[in-house]
Amino acid sequence: MQSRPIGNGALTARLPREVVALMDALRLQGACTDALSELNKVDWENLLEFSDRAHLTLALAQMLTSDFPAWVIDRLRRNVADNAARFERIKTTYQEASSALQQAGVPHLVVKGFAQAPDYVTDPRFRMQGDIDLYCPREHIAGAVAALQSIGYSPDEQIDNRFADHAPSMSRPSQWTWRGNLFDPELPLGFDIHFCLWNEPVNLVSAPGVDQFWERRVVRRIGNLTFSSLNQVDHLAYLALHILRGVLSGQGVVHHVLELATFLDHHADDDRFWREWETTCPLPLRELQAISFSLANLWFACRCSRAVQAHTDALPPMQKLWLQRFGASPLEAMFRRTKDGRLLQVLLADSWAARRRSVWKACIPPFFEGPRSPSVRCWKQKRGRWSLFSHYPAYVCDRIAVNVAAAAAFLVRGLKMYCSQWTQQQTLARVVEHKRRREIPETVST
Repeated sequence: MQSRPIGNGALTARLPREVVALMDALRLQGACTDALSELNKVDWENLLEFSDRAHLTLALAQMLTSDFPAWVIDRLRRNVADNAARFERIKTTYQEASSALQQAGVPHLVVKGFAQAPDYVTDPRFRMQGDIDLYCPREHIAGAVAALQSIGYSPDEQIDNRFADHAPSMSRPSQWTWRGNLFDPELPLGFDIHFCLWNEPVNLVSAPGVDQFWERRVVRRIGNLTFSSLNQVDHLAYLALHILRGVLSGQGVVHHVLELATFLDHHADDDRFWREWETTCPLPLRELQAISFSLANLWFACRCSRAVQAHTDALPPMQKLWLQRFGASPLEAMFRRTKDGRLLQVLLADSWAARRRSVWKACIPPFFEGPRSPSVRCWKQKRGRWSLFSHYPAYVCDRIAVNVAAAAAFLVRGLKMYCSQWTQQQTLARVVEHKRRREIPETVST
């Protein structure tokens, strides 16, 4: 894949041309759909497959033009209609669960999903949502699980949750079958009950102030749907941290970054909000958010307030260097294995012990999923119909090979980055020393 400029032009990324065309069309400032109009049928098929996987199809649907092929227009309109119907099911499902939680005396709040409207997406019907994410304090997790079990939900114990920040996902038994429509209104809905808003033992980075989010929660209303959520400042902080978590662990974050860019662009002139943000969030928490703010501007060319610009400009040199060299890696990771996010984790880690754990995580995968896990089934489907006993050893060998290559790249890139920074520091020191020596004779002669 050829390296092409994206977003505000400060980054280049090795992405398929149809994905670059989509990124150009999604820019908040200077958006351009010309490249989309030049795509052929194969390009469009590849783009729609990517946009489904990246949760960007509904964002693409909002920029429909007559230049799009007729079959693409029809497909996007069906997706919007299906998702609108799905949102009605989401509301009903949440209201039923909320009533059960209330009767059990379990407090909770909604994170992500429809809580993103209207600050991060204009309407929840234009946001793809799989499960419903709730947060409960740790002491109420057992009660929340029991309340959902009382209305027919059961936890999925087959998925490894050792590194998750939520209890095992809960769903109801269903006869639904996959029919190739990711926006199917009948697609089963489940619940993820989060026990923390930032998992420091897993992320190896501290985020001071997050423990105060719960006390500042607010009640919101979207149409006839009433729910508890984070307040506006804490919601922004949570989304920025969620993006950072995905970058560190190599998970897809592009749709979250687009939502963040939308918020930053629409609130660029809201000085009152940014004063409240600076007052409410401790400086270390604002510094972590500034990394996600930088990605939003780099990828989607959004406007930024003076406060945001000041914090992104004040990032430490090594973090700025990571953004310059690897700011496109979270996008590229959707097409190839990369562990550049672990380099950022090493930079952000609070201690040498945490840095060593970051390097260890980058070099040694923590575990391989079982033969019946979703990722293994997906891997199998892409490579043909092998038996359980033949495809799983091949999957393990493939994962080992991919991880070895990615770990080697991680070590080489990390060494290059540190050497580059050391060279810059030495050059700057020589320049300062040279100026100092030139100034001494002038001072003496005076």
